[in-house]
Amino acid sequence: MNLKQAHPDEPWLWHAQWAAGEIHSSAKPGAIAICAIALIWNAIALPTAVPTLLAHNLSYEPKFAWLALFPIVGLRLIAWAIHLLLRWNAYGDSRFEMKSVPGKIGGTLEGHIHVGSGIEPMRLVTLKLVCINHTSSGNSGSDRPLWSDESEVTAGGDSSIPVVFLIPPECRPTDDSDLRDRIYWRLKAQSAGGIVNYKSSFAVPIFQIGETSGQAAEVLDLRARREQRVSEFRPQGSAIRFGLTADGQSEIYFRPFRNPSVTFALLGFFAIWSGTTYEIFREHAPLIFRIMWPAFEAIIGLWLIVMMFGSTTVQVGDGLLKVTWRVCGIPVRTRRVPSSEARDVRSIAGMTAGTTVYRRIQVRYGQRGELNFGDGIVDPIEADWLATKISEALGLTHASAEKTVA
Repeated sequence: MNLKQAHPDEPWLWHAQWAAGEIHSSAKPGAIAICAIALIWNAIALPTAVPTLLAHNLSYEPKFAWLALFPIVGLRLIAWAIHLLLRWNAYGDSRFEMKSVPGKIGGTLEGHIHVGSGIEPMRLVTLKLVCINHTSSGNSGSDRPLWSDESEVTAGGDSSIPVVFLIPPECRPTDDSDLRDRIYWRLKAQSAGGIVNYKSSFAVPIFQIGETSGQAAEVLDLRARREQRVSEFRPQGSAIRFGLTADGQSEIYFRPFRNPSVTFALLGFFAIWSGTTYEIFREHAPLIFRIMWPAFEAIIGLWLIVMMFGSTTVQVGDGLLKVTWRVCGIPVRTRRVPSSEARDVRSIAGMTAGTTVYRRIQVRYGQRGELNFGDGIVDPIEADWLATKISEALGLTHASAEKTVA
């Protein structure tokens, strides 16, 4: 009898590693695969590209210059393969030993990562837990992060890395019943140091199940500790400024260019798109392309302008919440909500980049009203702290961190 038949109502026991509570992350197969790809690529590309490049004077025949990409890519693959082999040699394979199986929606994911060849005690490690929605259609597929959280911990003296994450109650559980629309969770660990950085990744089971009284008490304790972190948070070097105006109003200012890495990535994408637009017109492509491509370029360009030059100011006082959006210092939109209508303030999932889900602030007011602003907050603790400050300024008793994945 296989695991699925033995546990029809417990899908977290259908996988042997999940059932055992030990999930392995091996660096060796990936290193070997990249080595094989590098060998095959260079065995084919170098004998073809190099003689051709040597046989032609690129000053007179620049059309052959693109062939130089093949040996460049080949050298990059070799460097990548060597890097992965060094990492495997330095750290070996890792395993995540779960405290309880599975991780719980509305509860916790806890355990220890054990590094095969060891990691120095007290070494700082960044942990990241991500909920990902994988959708596919035909031969194409895409991954969209729905929720993520990060924490920094220090390695213990036994070469183990402690893992503790609170999981919001409305997150979606692991679900692979439909291969075209799957939900999976991944735990990632990364630490800088040594000849090569440490990295590992684990597919972890997160499900909606009942809790024992002991587990429920532990969740309450962890939530209390997180709330304490929020209350003790002090912004240092933040791109977001909180203070009081001359007339005593609370003010939060989200400055322009708050997310440089995302902005530069968008700038690179815009440059590629613009180059393609130029070629479409130069080659007299069909009319539909000459209409749609510039239209999308304009949308991307506006988004880029907002990322680089857009700012948001939030003021709370005199019985009013006022949010003003500006571009290049020029007001483009203003929203006002009476303080008496505000029901709660929370941080929720916002824009995504890679596997990171940034946060934004949401004010719920009236019966169904919602006001969202400040998208792109990197630190969830800072986002919850800002929500708390706005909540206090509005006279509400508390701010709640958003527990949804929307």
